[in-house]
Amino acid sequence: MIWKRGMDMTGSRIKYTVIFLLLLAPAVILWSAEAGKTNNAAISPSSYPEIGAAELGQLRWSLQVADQPLSDFTNMEAIDQFGMTAYRYYLAFTAYFLAAEQYHKLPACPEIIAPRMDRLIRKMREKPVWEVWAETSRGVIFLEPRMNRPYPSERDPVKYRNIMYSGHVGHMIGLYETLYRDMKYDQPGSIVFAWSDDERYEYDYGKLNRVMYDQMMNLPSHCIECEPNACFPECNQHPILSFMLYDFLHHTDQMEASKPFLDFFLKKRMIDPATHATASLYLIKQDLTVSMQNPRYKNAADLVTVPVFKLGLANLDSASADGWTGAFMHAWQPEYIERHYPYQKANNLKGVKDGAAEVADTIWEPQLRYGFFAMLAAEIGDTETRDQLLKYADDNYGPVWADGAMHYPYDKPKCNNLTGVLLALARALPANGLKAMHNRPFDGAHFTGPVVSGVDFPKAVLRRAVYDPEKKALIVTTEPGAATAGSTTFQVKRLDPGKSYALTMDGKQVKIIQGQDSAKIEAPLDGRHDIVIAEQ
Repeated sequence: MIWKRGMDMTGSRIKYTVIFLLLLAPAVILWSAEAGKTNNAAISPSSYPEIGAAELGQLRWSLQVADQPLSDFTNMEAIDQFGMTAYRYYLAFTAYFLAAEQYHKLPACPEIIAPRMDRLIRKMREKPVWEVWAETSRGVIFLEPRMNRPYPSERDPVKYRNIMYSGHVGHMIGLYETLYRDMKYDQPGSIVFAWSDDERYEYDYGKLNRVMYDQMMNLPSHCIECEPNACFPECNQHPILSFMLYDFLHHTDQMEASKPFLDFFLKKRMIDPATHATASLYLIKQDLTVSMQNPRYKNAADLVTVPVFKLGLANLDSASADGWTGAFMHAWQPEYIERHYPYQKANNLKGVKDGAAEVADTIWEPQLRYGFFAMLAAEIGDTETRDQLLKYADDNYGPVWADGAMHYPYDKPKCNNLTGVLLALARALPANGLKAMHNRPFDGAHFTGPVVSGVDFPKAVLRRAVYDPEKKALIVTTEPGAATAGSTTFQVKRLDPGKSYALTMDGKQVKIIQGQDSAKIEAPLDGRHDIVIAEQ
């Protein structure tokens, strides 16, 4: 009887437990589904990087210039091809600006920038950009101890020396390949410098990098010359960054060349440890670092230059040199640059008035000092100083807006054709922006995630296009471009047809996307709209 009663009680407990579980099951199933779902409302588009208004204007201008015929150098007019107004610098820094926008603001929308970056690389190989080397390769009188031109003329612009050109070509290609991974420049003969129909110099990314690597490793100075006999600290940053990117793509060890170069850089005081100022250059034959502390060239020019600098009538210290070297060297020697930055800031900034910072005068590229130093401030993460320098430029350089594109006029004494490009790069860079681009290039997973395609640019423009792999969400912000009425459409590709996605616009759910590997998205052109496509 006791045994029978126990059985009855046990049976009752089992019965009620089963009933309870059956009642609970729908809630468990619902909870389980919700646990794996991304809540679109919890995703804040404003927490992701976006392109600012002036930055967008400069981006549109740069894309327009890149779209010009390869033989057309309108809007990048240069005084000559010897100095900083040369086409090579305009093209290279425009490519660095576009690369920063692609990496930080539009990583999930390659179609707008990729073809323009490629066009800049192709334009960089046009003869008007590099033919000056045939003249420069003979020597620059001011830099030689005998003030002569003792070298034979060279037409191949990347074979030896001329790192002020070849370093940028390699760096531009490295950024393009890590951003888009089509590896087109690995193909033999993919980089051609044509002097004439029957005189061509053919390279590929590996061959070009090897030429630079061999020079940096094997030259006694371990510093590659720009003009013959002259090594500049800023120009040698670009081959090193090309080595970094090549190593990432090809699992090589070209960054070994940075070790002897860094030894040279420190030994020759390319940034003076006492003054923290970046040197002007290093002269190989004279074994001389030219700086404000040592303003000599060991030639007849010293009869004029030494008294001028010693009397304080001119200053070799330069915010441009500090900014250019510091920003790009920060990508591979961040702690070293960060130690010098506070002193460089104190040395170069004269004060702040009405929210605009003024930079001390310099004889070396005075038209570029605001852009270069703003670029360094942005890379370091000193956004306050960056914004103060940008405000000075806006207040004094007269930016021009037309059809949504903005540029700084380069026909005024305060600006040249490179000024605006540097300011654009300063706007585009977040803290550690160059460092991230070179140390954490896109991995393989990046090229399999959802991506935006078919944007009707410039009818519509994007302020951001970012895929967040942790939240499994694509975040896109659209805005009217050339049109301010109607709507625009684009595609979201590389969706998983076995999964569902919630589409929200401005926080309101629009629809659920299921069983599709791509989806058409329509956005009104009546203003700015935040769109989130999140995996459920």
